[in-house]
Amino acid sequence: MTGPQTRGKPYRAKNQLWLKLRFFIITLADKFPFSGRLLRYLYKKIKILSYKWKRKETITSIDANETHWLDPSEIVYASLNEFHIYEDKGKVIGGEWDHLEKRFEDLDVYVSFKERFIEGKKWQDTPYYQRMLNEIKQGVLRWRCKNEEDLRKRCATLDHLFQSIQEKGYKSHSQILSEKNIDDPIQIEDEITVNVGRNGDLLFNNAAHRLTIVKLLGLEHIPVKITVRHPQWVDFKQQILLFAQDQPSGKVYQPLTHPDLQDVPSFHDSESDRLRLIMENLGVRSGRLLDIGAHWGFFCHKFEEIGFDCYAVENDSLHQYFMEKLKRAENRHFKIISESIFEYQDIKNTNFDIVLALNIFHHFLKQKDTYTKLVDLLNNLNMKEMYFQPHNIDDLLDKEIYINYSENEFVDFILQTSKLNKAQLLGRAKDGRGIYKLY
Repeated sequence: MTGPQTRGKPYRAKNQLWLKLRFFIITLADKFPFSGRLLRYLYKKIKILSYKWKRKETITSIDANETHWLDPSEIVYASLNEFHIYEDKGKVIGGEWDHLEKRFEDLDVYVSFKERFIEGKKWQDTPYYQRMLNEIKQGVLRWRCKNEEDLRKRCATLDHLFQSIQEKGYKSHSQILSEKNIDDPIQIEDEITVNVGRNGDLLFNNAAHRLTIVKLLGLEHIPVKITVRHPQWVDFKQQILLFAQDQPSGKVYQPLTHPDLQDVPSFHDSESDRLRLIMENLGVRSGRLLDIGAHWGFFCHKFEEIGFDCYAVENDSLHQYFMEKLKRAENRHFKIISESIFEYQDIKNTNFDIVLALNIFHHFLKQKDTYTKLVDLLNNLNMKEMYFQPHNIDDLLDKEIYINYSENEFVDFILQTSKLNKAQLLGRAKDGRGIYKLY
């Protein structure tokens, strides 16, 4: 006898005990709502602990040669220890080197480059030049400079580097070597490098001159490599992989936006298409956004990037755990509402510019009480635009539900129930479900 199927792929249960426990809790919750909710909560807490206990069983694959593309503004702090880009590459090293105590833009190299290239000062008048000169006079060899004349020549090359990046854009070291037909495994490693701290912070490690220049020029995407990771960060990544193993697809639900997690496979690998459709049709470019059923916060991460004040509604404690950790990893500020959207007391007193209801409202059609609460929510939700994705009507045909809507019926229901009165089909997701703008 075969097990249940998901999108044509057999469900591979990795732990039958967890499945039986989950089935027991779901059944109990249906019969005894209060005790069931308590057991669901305890189950999620135990599940989180199990990921932490089992993390040693999963080997996190680290590609030490991988190049990551990121916004240089994400690199705010520098490591308290500088790790060797060759000898320490790909290592997992513990310690206190990841404390957020040394801001990159407070370093004399950044301050001096800003004075030179933005304010027009002479190199000789910058603190970086004076420090380098003092060290050279004490017999320390810096950039092969043996005297002040060598230092002046070195500064002239920095002027040229700034002008080159400004006019031609930033090129990775591997790209430069390739253009020059140079095959040198040592030189090819000389990129801007960062270390990943215990909470996911990207901490500067190598190539301060180049990082300073791209920051001053306001470049949005540069290639970097990761030298060292903190073991607590690696543990968290292993927890994500264990979660993915528990899913029927063997993947997380939505793409992860942290540079060191983008290799984790996601079920909605084409989420960028759904995001693109929404972004291209926004009637407002800033304001307050509400994401109902935010899962791990993918859309809040993306909309906060462009300036929205985001609210992420997610009442599943397991998803809350990962969303909180990922929010901290990227230093986001969106508010997490860890309760049902129907229990969120401020909902009626808050005006939202954007509401996201993507593949979520059909869950409220299954019972009369949640359907009634959905009607009340839509009656009282103050918003300018809603981006709505309905379910496929066939998904609920074999289930006992209170009411089932076709795609067009669902859109009409929202228009009749809410303060919105127009609808536009923007396109379809990879699974064929429509994405609508209601306004």
